[in-house]
Amino acid sequence: MKRFLIFIALLNSFFCFAQFTAIPDANFENYLEQNGMGDGVPNNGLVLTANIENVTELVVFSKGIQNLAGIEDFAAVELINCANNNLPILDVSQNMNLWGLNCASSNITELL
Repeated sequence: MKRFLIFIALLNSFFCFAQFTAIPDANFENYLEQNGMGDGVPNNGLVLTANIENVTELVVFSKGIQNLAGIEDFAAVELINCANNNLPILDVSQNMNLWGLNCASSNITELL
């Protein structure tokens, strides 16, 4: 019983300190979940920040994505290919390591 209580306490502390990133676009979250970058809970609009902060390349072309909100927590991303989506606004101003961006045919009207 004592081991069980210790296990529950450790498990609880993990969930209390885990940081999440909001991913409001269902297609973007679905891609992240399917590629091991989610939080293991499909369609909840969240991913674990720890699962995305070290990603260096993000290739999400032709995924039907309309909003890349949450991309600011991809702290290490160097290359983003988000071509052939419908992204009126793309804000990569927080992605300090970014050196390559392909957003062709994505209907972008505002790039930050």
